[in-house]
Amino acid sequence: GKPATKLVSHPLVGCSAARLVAGSVQARSLVHAASHSESESQRSGEQHAPPSGKKGVIGIRKEDKSPWERRCPITPKHVKALKDQGLSVLVEPSRVRCFSDAEFQAAGAVITPDLSPAQLILGVKEVPVQQLQRDKSYMFFSHTHKAQPYNMPMLDAILDKKITLIDYERIANQEGRLCKFGPYAGFAGMIDALSALGLACIERSFATPFLHISRSMEYRSLESARQDLIQCGDTIRKHGLPPEMSPLTIVITGTGSVSQAAQQILHHLPCQYVKADQLEQLWNRSNVDNKCIYVCVVPIAEAVRPKLDGNRRFDVREYYERPEDFVPTFGDEIAPYTRMIVNGIYWEDKYPRFLTTAEAKRLHKDNRLPLLVHSDITCDPHGSFEFFSKSTTIPHPLYIWHPSDDSTETVETFSGDGVIVLGVDNLPAEFPMESSEHFGDSLMPYIPLVANVDFSTWDIQDLEPLLPKEIFAGIITSRGSLAPNYKYISDLRAARSTASHEAHRRHILILGAGMVSGPVIEHLLLDEKNSVTIADIDILQAEKVLKHYAGPAGSTGRSKGISAAEGRAHSANAISLDISNQEHLDALIRETDLVVSLVPWKMHPQVIRRCIAFQKDVVTASYVSPEMQELHDEARQAGITILNECGLDPGIDIISTLTMLEDIRKRGGIVRSYESYCGALPAPEASRNEIGYKFSWSPRGVLMAVQRPCSFRWNGEKISLDGQHLYHVAQPFDAFPGLRLEYVPNGNSEDYAEVFGFDQNVETLMRATFRYEGFSSAARGFRELKLCDPGIQHPECQSWPEVLGRLVGSDGATNQELEQNVLPEYLSKKLSQTQQDVGQHMQSHLNSGFWHGPTNISKDVSKTMKALKELAMLTNKPVPTGIA
Repeated sequence: GKPATKLVSHPLVGCSAARLVAGSVQARSLVHAASHSESESQRSGEQHAPPSGKKGVIGIRKEDKSPWERRCPITPKHVKALKDQGLSVLVEPSRVRCFSDAEFQAAGAVITPDLSPAQLILGVKEVPVQQLQRDKSYMFFSHTHKAQPYNMPMLDAILDKKITLIDYERIANQEGRLCKFGPYAGFAGMIDALSALGLACIERSFATPFLHISRSMEYRSLESARQDLIQCGDTIRKHGLPPEMSPLTIVITGTGSVSQAAQQILHHLPCQYVKADQLEQLWNRSNVDNKCIYVCVVPIAEAVRPKLDGNRRFDVREYYERPEDFVPTFGDEIAPYTRMIVNGIYWEDKYPRFLTTAEAKRLHKDNRLPLLVHSDITCDPHGSFEFFSKSTTIPHPLYIWHPSDDSTETVETFSGDGVIVLGVDNLPAEFPMESSEHFGDSLMPYIPLVANVDFSTWDIQDLEPLLPKEIFAGIITSRGSLAPNYKYISDLRAARSTASHEAHRRHILILGAGMVSGPVIEHLLLDEKNSVTIADIDILQAEKVLKHYAGPAGSTGRSKGISAAEGRAHSANAISLDISNQEHLDALIRETDLVVSLVPWKMHPQVIRRCIAFQKDVVTASYVSPEMQELHDEARQAGITILNECGLDPGIDIISTLTMLEDIRKRGGIVRSYESYCGALPAPEASRNEIGYKFSWSPRGVLMAVQRPCSFRWNGEKISLDGQHLYHVAQPFDAFPGLRLEYVPNGNSEDYAEVFGFDQNVETLMRATFRYEGFSSAARGFRELKLCDPGIQHPECQSWPEVLGRLVGSDGATNQELEQNVLPEYLSKKLSQTQQDVGQHMQSHLNSGFWHGPTNISKDVSKTMKALKELAMLTNKPVPTGIA
């Protein structure tokens, strides 16, 4: 009953347009705008900041890495203590911080968005590059001492701005770190793990008391969480755990503050501690106590052994100095008997992994991986437990890992199969008030001294005798340089860059050096991880494409053999390849990671078969032919992806259509009419030739498409046209009047009815190609002259006029005769005959309203002749080899 509404989408790429007419949905465009401004000078009780340049001024920045980061490095009670020592404290206002601005102000702090007067700025998490202030001193967790790639841009900015960076994580003495949130990471990580364990069990169809333990962020305080834990423990003592859960073994790695805090949480439950070497015996016992939890704390000494002499006593100093001399035992001796892992142990690249992904997959395949939950409190993706692949967030802390194929899914789709993984990178923020109090207590002894030093005026070597050793150990940068203790970061970055570049380099084989290949190469080489080999039967053409689109990244070689792989040291190389040479083709496919097939469409099945044989993914821009479709099941069995139709048409047009259809159907709409228009056109200012077209793909393909038959629906009628009639029904496209476009139906639109979910109630179903006005006139003329017929060949002709004379039956006609009489007369006669045929054919479809009547023959003749002249086909210029 509602009026029909046209939803129009026209992606800029390739000048694509698609139009859907929905019969029962009113399209709406909702623009949500929300603005809020508040003058800082109007904030209640705001004071003026101290003058710039004074030492002894401390700034506390608001945390902005995540809305859930509510911690602060010091609390109001610490501010009061600093004020009592004669220091000034500026606090950047925040509406999410666990302590309010008013509480800080009451303690004597100045609430201001301007921290520039502060000599020392304190934070918790990393500072955005644009907010770093030159020549200041900063203290925060920078996560840079391992040359973590994601924070190297920030480190570069810190060096550039000559900032002194003191990292909390590196403030340490011989006994370890001194400023840490660690215990609260252990508290929150274990509570969240137990909550996840309840979810893992209920999805496997058995309930446990853990189902009633909430996530840490949902508790007001740690004490309120303890109450639920105590009740959970009482239930386990009284009723026990389901037999499917027995024995419930929880392994905690490490013995530091994280591990100790995690154990404290478990102490609210009935626990029994076991050693790592007792797990197998426990697992095989028939009389396991289901009214307790078995806890196994695994220090490094029980997770690895010396590589050469496994019976030699473990020496922790030797392990830290030469970790490469040790191999893990976790996979064989611990993982097969563990239902939950809580990882609380420090890890770096140089240390062996406790459990690799390959080992975990092997255990799973052998039905020896009972793991239900993995809580990675240390949050080291691909670290000591390699399958832990990504950190998570407080609002979305969990994901599911499938050891069968190393895939992941969101917890929302979890159905009991797989391991629940927890990896929140700021777990202490789930108990923000208590963890901030704890952290501030450990930091307070150092703040007054650091706040009264202007680091920008001191050389790093002169600071060592003036500062406590613990603070000096934490200085990462000073006055634009890495501190002596951290010069190694530069070496790590260089080594990692080289290793990563080679280890993660993706080798891509492009088959075919046609017009489409150049932009593909240019795009792929934007990513330095990609290396490209372009193979074509015409090595000169391949080298030409590479030179133009790869620039200095490319290398060329004339070798017809596999020795062309010498170009592997470069980002791109060109080689000669005859697709029919299967041995050579196989050798290239075997050594690549991805095949992009841009050969003529008839050759795709041959390429795809070889990709299936070597289990290599393959991409094409072509339509899926019946021969390609027949390979679907074989490709699935090989576990590869064959991605087709990924250009403009087909490709972007289909994607935009499905996007609109999904939106319409979600809102209860019914589609009655579908029209899609696509065309790869030159920019208007560059369309200065007679046909308004420039080849961006195979010229032969363009000309063959001119006489491609089509079939479509229009206002309830099914219309089919053969190739000779196609461009005689060209219509104006009025969506963009200034562009003067026209369109013709494109191929068999009925093939897409099933793809789009259309039934017979869709009265109009047409995919179309558009061109600038004038193209169809020339196309009609070219077709009548047989210039679009790939079967016509006249190798004996030496010039285009000879070819044209032969085609129209006027051998020996001069260029002038062809131009003034022969060709115009021939075109007029042929176009008139075809026009009559089209008229008769379309008589039965007049009610559809699609056909607008015959074309202007004189205009077609004129446009065709102008196009022939522009293409130099009416001169004695020799016919290029292979054209005639």
